[in-house]
Amino acid sequence: MADTAKRSSLLTALLDPIRPTADRAERAFQFTGSSRSWLIPGGLGIALLVVSAVGWVTDAKQFYFAYLVGWVFCLSLALGGLFFLFINHLPKAYWSVAVRRIPEALVWAFPLLAVLFIPLLFGMHDLYHWTHEDLYDPASPNYDEILAGKRVYLNTPFFLLRLAFYFFVWTVIAYKLYTLSVRQDVEADPQVPALQRRVSAWGLPLTGVTTAFASFDLLMSLDPHWFSTIFGVYFFSGSLLAALCLIALTAIVLQRGGMLRYVVTAEHYQDLGKLMFGFVVFWAYIAFSQYMLIWYGNIPEETVWYRYRFEHGWYYHSAALLFLHFVLPFLILLPRAPKRSIPVMSVMAVWLMIMHWFDLHWIAMPVLHHDHAGFHWLDFTCWLGLLLLFVGALFWRLSRHPLVPQRDPRLARSLRFENY
Repeated sequence: MADTAKRSSLLTALLDPIRPTADRAERAFQFTGSSRSWLIPGGLGIALLVVSAVGWVTDAKQFYFAYLVGWVFCLSLALGGLFFLFINHLPKAYWSVAVRRIPEALVWAFPLLAVLFIPLLFGMHDLYHWTHEDLYDPASPNYDEILAGKRVYLNTPFFLLRLAFYFFVWTVIAYKLYTLSVRQDVEADPQVPALQRRVSAWGLPLTGVTTAFASFDLLMSLDPHWFSTIFGVYFFSGSLLAALCLIALTAIVLQRGGMLRYVVTAEHYQDLGKLMFGFVVFWAYIAFSQYMLIWYGNIPEETVWYRYRFEHGWYYHSAALLFLHFVLPFLILLPRAPKRSIPVMSVMAVWLMIMHWFDLHWIAMPVLHHDHAGFHWLDFTCWLGLLLLFVGALFWRLSRHPLVPQRDPRLARSLRFENY
């Protein structure tokens, strides 16, 4: 009852800016933590990447694969945040306004991720078999007729040109959505929601196509003989699921720091939990659909990808994905109560983010170690180093502007939102 009264007081102040309490309402939306709090995860991330550099010297190929998995993991979080904005702007959703600044801060990571891609430029030969020039020489004993037929698409200059185009598209869309949102904090322009919907209307299909092709280029081409037309959807489903987890976890961390109190409530966590549950199911559906289509097609070029993941210990990783990425989260998130419980949501958000990394590891690592399954210490230092640096950038961006789009015309409805 006390929380409800405080939320009502905050809402009253918001709707009546003449009242003295309006200042207190606006302060409830500010980042009140230390302005340098982002240095802690950022510093730890840099330290772990320095440790990973030792592995770069001693085992370069392992480093490149581990770094690629960690980098793609962070990229998927930013892309998932972008899709979250699209699916809330287009239907004029109001429940998500209270948490929307978090994914808006997430999508500012694209320039940082572009810079962090630089180490992978030195590992192209180790990562991507199709970069080996002797594969395309008919006089060479390593000549590969299949890859020779794909050379128009799979070549280094075109690969890098495509990546540059993807990042240009993602950065422009993220910049437009974010700047419109923070502009509204100052100008209270009632046309901003319509402009955000307009950007989302053309941004969604463009981001969908570029995300699918990015997943083909970065992950699927690790095994260039294999192909799957559903792989882009598979990557999208995992990306949005991981982003939802990070959004929920960030809101919880901010509230533990005294921010967003009576703004983000159990009602918002329940809706985030519904989306997490939905994308756990959707990820499993797409994963099964891909497997089933390849299984009954029984084409050698396609089935070999799964053969590597069902042999030499990788079978246990495949089984773990089924039970730990789908069955367990499905059973936990199915009831209403866990989605309204902050401790449960915290654990599930962390768990599903770990499972998303595990999924990416399962996609990439059998290419390097098809004869044995396992983990290398570089897998963890690269992943956690990049993730902590990414989180540091997220909190730095959150500290720059109000934590809530405070003059959004739908904010009042978001604050009093309730599930029925």
